Amino acid sequence: MGNCENGEGSRAAEGSDSVMRRGGEQSAIGLRTKLIGLLTAVLVVISAVFLVFTYDDQARRAETDLLEKSRVLVTEMDAVWDFISLNQSVINYTAAGDYDYKGLHCAIAGKSVAALFSEKSDYSIRFTNLNPRNIYNTPDAYEAAAIEGFLAEGGPDEAWGFETEEDQQVFRYVRAMDVSEDCIECHGEPAGEIDATGYPKEGWKAGDVAGAVSVVVPADTALSNMRDAVVANMLFFLAVVASMALIIYIVISRLITEPLTALRSSFSRVAGGDAGAAAAAGCPPTLSGLPGEGALARADRGVLYSSREVDGLIEQYHSMARRLEELYGSLESQVAERTDQLSRANAELERQRRRMEEINERLARDNQYKSDFLAIVSHELRTPLTSILAFADLLAASIDPDNAEAARQLEEIDKNGAILLEMVDNVLECARIQAGSETLNVELVDLSDLVGMVESAMEPVARKKDVAFSTRVDPDVPLIMGDWEKLRRVLANLTSNAVKFTEPGGTVTVRVRAEAACPAGMAAAPGKGRAVASGEGRTAASGGGRAVVLEVADTGIGIPAEAQELIFERFRQENMSTVRRYGGSGLGLSLVKDLVAMMGGAVSVESEPGRGSRFSVVLPLEEEDVHD
Repeated sequence: MGNCENGEGSRAAEGSDSVMRRGGEQSAIGLRTKLIGLLTAVLVVISAVFLVFTYDDQARRAETDLLEKSRVLVTEMDAVWDFISLNQSVINYTAAGDYDYKGLHCAIAGKSVAALFSEKSDYSIRFTNLNPRNIYNTPDAYEAAAIEGFLAEGGPDEAWGFETEEDQQVFRYVRAMDVSEDCIECHGEPAGEIDATGYPKEGWKAGDVAGAVSVVVPADTALSNMRDAVVANMLFFLAVVASMALIIYIVISRLITEPLTALRSSFSRVAGGDAGAAAAAGCPPTLSGLPGEGALARADRGVLYSSREVDGLIEQYHSMARRLEELYGSLESQVAERTDQLSRANAELERQRRRMEEINERLARDNQYKSDFLAIVSHELRTPLTSILAFADLLAASIDPDNAEAARQLEEIDKNGAILLEMVDNVLECARIQAGSETLNVELVDLSDLVGMVESAMEPVARKKDVAFSTRVDPDVPLIMGDWEKLRRVLANLTSNAVKFTEPGGTVTVRVRAEAACPAGMAAAPGKGRAVASGEGRTAASGGGRAVVLEVADTGIGIPAEAQELIFERFRQENMSTVRRYGGSGLGLSLVKDLVAMMGGAVSVESEPGRGSRFSVVLPLEEEDVHD
């Protein structure tokens, strides 16, 4: 069993590799990697947002803290100012009630306290206005801008902000000082009158803005504390978020990626399983690679890391695995059955093939015997026939010219002997063609001479039968390259048949013409009574190129449409009544078809019963064949 498990493990790994190789479109990034990348991106975005929020919050907190401290200081300075102002009657009068001005007014007290406070701390506090009595109280740009804002109608009563002074961040706070009833004595009307301190009065009224209290607080410590707080908050936040991301990663891995990885491994084992190897190793005859029913059970993952969706997927997988195992078992039996059937069919086909070979060999031998028999018989017949015709000619020359009966008998012997000799020659020619021993003797052929020779041989026969015989060769017919004797035999057979099957008073016409284009396809047209026998050599019936057409037309008995295909077969004629009436062996047209095919041409017939026939031989011309 261990060997089976080891074999399955190695095959699973190989199957996984093969699956990966076949899946060229698979993503190169795993789910865990994508999950880590996504969590990292989310962490970075959240951290950036938190950093901006924390920095802004801490900056506002630092500014608020400095603002509150500045307000407290200004409020305390106002309290000192008010205290001195309220106690002027005590300070400037003696116990006896006499007025004795001591020079300790509110402005002197406030400025002195502010100076003392500034000397003993890093804070800076002072009183200022746009037209100070003391040049040292002249406002700087920030203070002047603040005071002008206070003087504007509806303006604020305080201003603050951060500035850089001598490469140091400071917090500036400026608050308006309003003229009270106690201030009228020294600063009220009439303007320009010298007050008790020796300065001209400003002519202010109660409620006017007399100036401002300015506080300058170093901000480096506060900003440093702010940055430390931001860093501490960020570190704490990152620790919390990282912990949450780790927890999410672990939970998702257990809930999704680990079950999917287990399913993928099982699928890989299924894809790479080798049931045959497992059976050879003695393993159970099951589909290799399928995990057991409890291999991905919920109990193995724990209730916490189980989910309805993943559990349903695993259950579906087990169902599919069981179905695959059942199908695999059925498939093995079907394959074995089909293999056995195929073996039996192949064996039967082999027997039939051998039988066909034996039959073909026997048919080839029989055909050869037939050809040899025809050739031997025809040759043996031709020799005595030639002798008979020769002796008939000698006898005709030696008899008395006045012996009409003897002359008639000799003429009959000569005629029938010539017919029989033509039949024997046809048989010999067919035998040679069928045996493949017939060759073409190509030479320059003048079709006018060829037609003249056939006419001189057939015209007396036609005249004796009272059949009009005429020929015509068009003047544009060129000299062609061909086999003179075979062309003569073709034309002689066609004209002989035309004369034989034409009744007295009829006509036989031979015409030779040239065509600029070879007729494309000569299949029978419906209702036209036309049949075609084509050659296989050159492009006679395929269309295109020049051609020479030999036509033999007659007004004879005609050929029915259903018999037009048969007359080009060996030993076949229209019907037996035609054989009895007109004679013949049925080899003439078959020989014509074979000879024309050897020369790359085609022969066709157009005929209607009682209206005659037209046989056409089409011989294609290559450019080098034409000789004008």
